[in-house]
Amino acid sequence: MIQRLRHYLASSLRRRLLLLTLAPLLILLLALVGLTAYWTTAYTDRQLYMNVRSDLDVSSRVLQSQHQRLRDGLEAMRRNLHQTATTTDQASRLLPRLVPRLHAMRETLNADWLRWLPAEKLSQTPGVASLVPQLARGESLDGLDVLSADSLASLDPTLAERARLALRQTPHAQPSARREENRGMLLRALVPVSNTQGELLGVLDAGRLLNRDPRLVDEIRDLLYGPGTLPEDGIGTITLFLDDVRIATNVTDLIGERAIGTRASSDVTHQVLDTGQRYVNRAFVVRDWFVAAYAPLEALDGQRIGMIYAGYPQAPYAALYRETLVHISLILLAVSLLGVLLVWSGIEHLMQPIRQIRRVVHAVRDTPARDDLRIGTLTSLGPAQRRGDELDDLAEEFDAMLARLEAHRHEIQAAASTLEAQVEDRTRDLSTQTDTLRERSQALEEHVHLLREARARLLTREKLAALGELTAGIGHEINNPAAVILGHVELIEVILGEQAKPVQEEISTIIHQVERIRALVDNLRQYARDPHPMAGDTDSPGSLGTPVLSQIHPDEAIHSIEVLVRHALDHQGHQLRHHLSATRLIEADRAQLTQVLVNLLINAIEMAPRPDTLCITSADRDDVLAPDLATEQQLDMPPQAAVTGVEIRIIDHGNGVPEHLKARIFTPFFTTRANGSGIGLSVSSGLITQLGGRLWLEDTPGGGATFCLWLPCIARRHHEDNQGRHLLETLSAGGSSRAH
Repeated sequence: MIQRLRHYLASSLRRRLLLLTLAPLLILLLALVGLTAYWTTAYTDRQLYMNVRSDLDVSSRVLQSQHQRLRDGLEAMRRNLHQTATTTDQASRLLPRLVPRLHAMRETLNADWLRWLPAEKLSQTPGVASLVPQLARGESLDGLDVLSADSLASLDPTLAERARLALRQTPHAQPSARREENRGMLLRALVPVSNTQGELLGVLDAGRLLNRDPRLVDEIRDLLYGPGTLPEDGIGTITLFLDDVRIATNVTDLIGERAIGTRASSDVTHQVLDTGQRYVNRAFVVRDWFVAAYAPLEALDGQRIGMIYAGYPQAPYAALYRETLVHISLILLAVSLLGVLLVWSGIEHLMQPIRQIRRVVHAVRDTPARDDLRIGTLTSLGPAQRRGDELDDLAEEFDAMLARLEAHRHEIQAAASTLEAQVEDRTRDLSTQTDTLRERSQALEEHVHLLREARARLLTREKLAALGELTAGIGHEINNPAAVILGHVELIEVILGEQAKPVQEEISTIIHQVERIRALVDNLRQYARDPHPMAGDTDSPGSLGTPVLSQIHPDEAIHSIEVLVRHALDHQGHQLRHHLSATRLIEADRAQLTQVLVNLLINAIEMAPRPDTLCITSADRDDVLAPDLATEQQLDMPPQAAVTGVEIRIIDHGNGVPEHLKARIFTPFFTTRANGSGIGLSVSSGLITQLGGRLWLEDTPGGGATFCLWLPCIARRHHEDNQGRHLLETLSAGGSSRAH
């Protein structure tokens, strides 16, 4: 079929001209349709998401203004009390008279309750006990809160009944075994009342239950989506969620009722509630796809308790987009048809003189001996009328060519034979020169590579020679007092005998830490060794010490270091939490692993604010190694294969690490603390890298730093110590700068 079509087009100049003329027009038509579709989609989607994001911001501000209104009303009551009572006794006498006024103020504020909480009952009041320190400082609080069914019932039994929602099956929602939601989300304001001496007398507590309350969401909807703001059949909707459950909404279900008790889709729930990020995209809402925006809602204590949503159906905009695309396509099709007619007419006019030329050419081909065959004057505009265009010039030149054709025929044949021989010779010479140039280029690259490698090896050996003298002296001076400490501790243990049992654990800890000091000195010495041993060496000193590998459960190693850092934790007032779920064993040196974990924990303890809750987690994780780490000698797997291992995370909530310092955090001798040595993280990174693992830094959500440590289940031996080379280069650079 394709061959026949190609033959059909090639058999006629008119058809080829028509194709060449119409092809750009058709391509332009398709491009315009595609660009129109893309531009319309991109621009429309961008505008829709910008609009719904703006609607979400307005909704959030309206929600905020509601609980601020409660707080302003309570603060007005507090000011009135302060103006009337200037002493503690006067305030105490006025408080009983204040209670009857609470009902009137509750109606004014449109609150479900307004009550007076004496100071002595604050610590026993649900939802208030955790806020007592702020209230005692005289801070007024307003925002969202969540109360249990019992707490609501203690305020008003009708509130508990109104808050109870039956959960409904919702497409795209996360699976859940819950059948009912009996908690209540509420707007709440707490205003402390103090005497003239600053003593807290009590708190004014007002709240408004949002479960099944359509007033707020309808008010926001009417504000945002008035008549004419959306296309026909477009309905703006607002929803408040408690967790992922709709508690107040004007989204309707299939029968037209408010979709109370339905749940948000799983992707929205994950992004908003789990990660705390906004969601602005298309989302499945109850029964259809909507252009939607979600934002997390937080309680007075900062906990995420739900979401606020604004959005409208996507279908009206999709219909409008399809209608626009059809109209544009029809217009372009009409223009294209008109262009086809004009092109066809022009080609027919152009083909008349071409046919005349064709007849003469065929006659010359059939009877080449005739000298009277000439094209002459083209008469497409009429007899004896010269066109004066390129075709006339072509006819004249063709006639002249016919006159010279016979004379030049033999010259052309001779020149063609000579030219072919010259081309073959030049091609052969060029191929030979290209091969020679390629060989020379490869040889030059090899020489440059060898030269660079030799220069780097020579520079490294010179650095190591200087560093070896320094580390040998340092190691000797440190190991001598360490040996004295160890000998005296052992002597104390012998002298005390049975009396040493009460402090046996402390003595063992001192001995263990002295051994760690020796191990650290040995690690420092390893930096001075040649990281590139010569072929045939059996003991490569290029790593940070020779590890004694064994199968270790990471959770046991984590538990074993807690006693080593307990004093530092208690001194700083920190708490240490565990979330340990690793089930795999890792192959590592126990002492080196302990050293790494202690280094990271001590670093977190010193960087965290006081007091803080540090967290250490473990979990099974698979990692992907680069081709140089996944070799057949160490790991029986192809390059870029997943490697089983364990990930350990140490999390603090301090100030974190500035972005411009992250690249240097594992650099030897780099530290941000006045009393820091700058070698702990570098040594830790080297120890982990030696075993084929990774150590990196991440930001903790909400502030702080997270050190992530991944180790394979099977350690990779003889791994090149990149940290050691970094240390040598740093020392060399420092020495050079001092010399200059």
